[in-house]
Amino acid sequence: MTGFVGIHLGAGQHSGEMTQTYKRLCHKACKMSYSILSEGGTALEAVTVVTAILEDCPQTNAGFGSNLTWDGNVECDASVMDGSTLHFGAVGAVSGVKNPIKLAQHICKKQSGTLALGRIPPCLLVGDGAQKWAEQANISIVPSNTLISEKAMRRYQHYKRKGKNQIITPLDTVGAVCLDSYGNVAAASSSGGIALKHPGRVGQAATFGCGCWATNEVTSMPAIATSTSGCGEHLVRTMLAREIALEVQKNSCTSTSLYQNIGEQESPFLREVDEKLAGIILLKWSRSDGQGDFLWAHSSKTMFTGYMWGGLKKPVARASELPVGQIPGSSITVEGISFSVNPTSNL
Repeated sequence: MTGFVGIHLGAGQHSGEMTQTYKRLCHKACKMSYSILSEGGTALEAVTVVTAILEDCPQTNAGFGSNLTWDGNVECDASVMDGSTLHFGAVGAVSGVKNPIKLAQHICKKQSGTLALGRIPPCLLVGDGAQKWAEQANISIVPSNTLISEKAMRRYQHYKRKGKNQIITPLDTVGAVCLDSYGNVAAASSSGGIALKHPGRVGQAATFGCGCWATNEVTSMPAIATSTSGCGEHLVRTMLAREIALEVQKNSCTSTSLYQNIGEQESPFLREVDEKLAGIILLKWSRSDGQGDFLWAHSSKTMFTGYMWGGLKKPVARASELPVGQIPGSSITVEGISFSVNPTSNL
């Protein structure tokens, strides 16, 4: 048993012309992450590696290639959650950090100790404070303008020309969920935020219970990990990553529970919102029978996902679309696969 890795490239409106590019990215990311698991690496390590690869791709809205703020800068959000410890680490509105997810992981791992003078370690750092932490941790710092891709600049200039009459569509947070050979799960989320966001804005990708969630199996409750995408403000109000995880964890039929409890579609916190765009990937696994499910659901037009485990010779990448006739923002589609994985040991 070497584990399972599942990823998403965000809930949005992916161009058909980019399908092969997205597939190659999913294959590369899944293979690299799966190799970490094959060598005995932990779910937290694997989920960080795979998300960093997604951040480095200029075609995603995370790390290099992130959407620009109103002022034309890159400010990133990212978070990880370790199901074995329930520790959470996150960064928000951080500039100049090549891989925000690596900084989030470092913060997560520091939750086990204390700082000088007995201070409690932070689980969320933002802005300049996050960048200073990265410098002290020897995490790669780069000039902020080097994180601006040509695609992001073109999109920024387009929206700026349109001005207040242009509707800005939420775009493509990335994320991942992993199960390791010890039966531990972890989840991650990383995002550049919506285009022309206000400087200093922090979205769901850095917010506890909103961007990702992970808990190991406890007594009769299976292990579960989630990662979300969509309009950050909506996902924060509904705490979608956590709420979906808790509901699905209690039910035997994963797909039915996910569909019924996707949450934000009927949430009283969004009763004034007409178009509710969201996506989620979910990993559920039971040690007793070694059976697991990997599902993805979205109300956006498309959502690109990928996954790999020991039962496959190579990664699978999928472009999921709403069925013909369904309206983005008001309809939901749920898809998924089942897999079998047996743990070799405990940590």
